[in-house]
Amino acid sequence: MIETIALKIATGIKRVNPEVPQSVERMEYALIILLNGVTVTIASLIVGAILGTLQETIIFLIAFALLRQVSGGYHLSTALGCAIVSVTLAAVIPLIPVTDNLCYVMSGISLILVAWFAPSKIENQSRIPRKYYPLLKAISIAIVCASVFIASPVITKALFVQALFLIRKRR
Repeated sequence: MIETIALKIATGIKRVNPEVPQSVERMEYALIILLNGVTVTIASLIVGAILGTLQETIIFLIAFALLRQVSGGYHLSTALGCAIVSVTLAAVIPLIPVTDNLCYVMSGISLILVAWFAPSKIENQSRIPRKYYPLLKAISIAIVCASVFIASPVITKALFVQALFLIRKRR
């Protein structure tokens, strides 16, 4: 669905202005990313407001996206699938109660996963040169470490879920 909308918009842009230097495929790809992000954000905020967890949903989205940007992670094959999973996580995770001790365990596991796997699966998703991957790993570790001092259960859960998306299967 998101892919179809993006293709129609990109094709329309090219038809209206054929001199646009970007190809339809390139514009479609950028529009998929944009539309997916907007869809996930708006849908998550609506669901969070309905469930009475709007503030927690906002915090979840920010923390999850922040770590995701520097650590990478598993990608679903369709933008719609990504949107559904993302909205579900943003809506459900804030509802799950965790104790302080469980937050420390989750932070420890997140730190191990980030140190082991980050950055993960960003080779074809990013234009960041490989020489900066150690810096991305260090930033990812710093984010997880900072969350321990912030001591927000929602942030801890968001980073934990994102850290799980870093795990790569060996071939």
